Amino acid sequence: QTFRHTTAARARWLPPCVFRMAGLGGVGASAVAAVDRMQNVSGGMAAANATEPPQHFFPGPDCIARVATQEQAIVEMPYGGWFSYITGDAVSGFCIVPYGFGHWFFALMLSIMAGIAVITTLCVLFIFLRRRIKGCFGKDKEARALTCPTSSITAVIPCYLPNEQYIIEETVDWIMEKVESPGDFTVFVVYNTPRDLPEIERRLEKMQSRVWPHDRRFRVLRVMDSKSKAANLNAALKEVTDDYVIIYDADHHPDRLSLMLLWEKMVRLNQDCVQGSYYMRNLRQNQWGCCPPCTFPFLSRFIDAEFFVDWFFMKLVTRTFFMGHAYFSGSNALWRTKVLNSKEFSTTAQTEDIDMAIQQLLEGRNIEFCAESRSGELAPINCAGMWKQRLRWTIGWDETSLKHSGAFTSSGTLNCRARCGLVWTFLVRWAMTVLTVGTVFVGFPLTTVWPLDDQHWGKLITYLGRWCFMMGCVPWLLATYEAMLQIPHRGRQGVVQVLFVFLVASPFGFAGFFLYNFLLQVTSCWKLSTGRVRGWEVTKRAAPAPATSAAARKLSMDCMHQV
Repeated sequence: QTFRHTTAARARWLPPCVFRMAGLGGVGASAVAAVDRMQNVSGGMAAANATEPPQHFFPGPDCIARVATQEQAIVEMPYGGWFSYITGDAVSGFCIVPYGFGHWFFALMLSIMAGIAVITTLCVLFIFLRRRIKGCFGKDKEARALTCPTSSITAVIPCYLPNEQYIIEETVDWIMEKVESPGDFTVFVVYNTPRDLPEIERRLEKMQSRVWPHDRRFRVLRVMDSKSKAANLNAALKEVTDDYVIIYDADHHPDRLSLMLLWEKMVRLNQDCVQGSYYMRNLRQNQWGCCPPCTFPFLSRFIDAEFFVDWFFMKLVTRTFFMGHAYFSGSNALWRTKVLNSKEFSTTAQTEDIDMAIQQLLEGRNIEFCAESRSGELAPINCAGMWKQRLRWTIGWDETSLKHSGAFTSSGTLNCRARCGLVWTFLVRWAMTVLTVGTVFVGFPLTTVWPLDDQHWGKLITYLGRWCFMMGCVPWLLATYEAMLQIPHRGRQGVVQVLFVFLVASPFGFAGFFLYNFLLQVTSCWKLSTGRVRGWEVTKRAAPAPATSAAARKLSMDCMHQV
């Protein structure tokens, strides 16, 4: 089947033998006559029934060649098919079309994504192998922590009492009786409340006179004019006299040796702050999404898996490659008291921890991550609670990034790498969000219409797309393997965690969480640009069952000690 063109130049795709078969030996103007004669011989129906080839989503310039078969088109694609694609069918012919603006722009986005994917994959692989080598040849971290020098430490627990009155006593009991410290240990609860709560305030006052294990001390302070966690922390730091201070949220239950691991790393590396990791400890809540309403099935387990991937890999990628330093994340962090006291927590920031982290990093402070120092916290009770919590985090990151953006390149005592890391972590992330939307949520749907192969997209886009997917699979598999190796830490819950890490770290899990974070980002930008940001909002905690009482909590703690 042939296709008639109105100019001799467009008939050059016909091989000379075709003209000889038609009784014409020339190619110029006679080529058109040859085509006309062949169409007349076939009854003239081909030209009437022929259709134009379907348009590509990114239409390129005029086709540079048109051939009868797809195999011939593949052979005749210029530059080996790297910068052109094929359109058409067997009826109308196959057209070789070079890349247009849309293709080159899409290829550029894929190139950037592929480069970042390669760097991320190499960093994840390096972190995974380094952890394995240290585990095989290095001294056991827990044993090394127990041989560190002694020091006095104060644990500060900021608390919004109306929201956390049902969990604060349990948290204090847990830290006092479960968490090991390298020396004298004081737990300092500093709280605010807009109204008097006589019962719980009376119990907290009585806890100051209780005899605690290892002669530990408990202090409590109500900050009368406080309306935020930051104000509570600022008030508490003025009262701390120990050289080191660790901050816990009111719902945190740190692991037994978590503080010792932070202390060991601080002493060994001479750090100003060491930040530990979190995991979800209320995994049995909201299992099936039946009650309360708006609860996603296995919500806490998905958050737990997300935290695992983030703490054991992605935060370390930021620290290893981009910044050269870690950053303070709000809880389970050990500080030198004089360093933390050198700055004040912002009482107006949505995320006072990130604001403090940037202030300290600009001063050249040394902050390190310690993923093995774990602390369990409570997941939000439902999807609405999670949305409010994550939206506050997103708004906090955005407003803090805008607040300090000018200082990233002009203030402080940072080196070039650290400055580039701050710009990358806090500013370039917006551009990366747009880039990911274009490549994942625009490019992927297109590949369902036009398969990702050389014929439809050319080799350049095809290879870049496949490379991005393959590079994304490496962190997926390594995160799953790491979860399997961490099973002894949590026993049966660790076995279940492997499945959810496998789902969350997969390319589809990444796409799902990215879409959720993109919606948060859009909402944050809208609220900041319209001035609709409200005051600091706490994450609501579920009230216990009516049968829960102080005696029941004491019985629970006694049973825990027996175990």
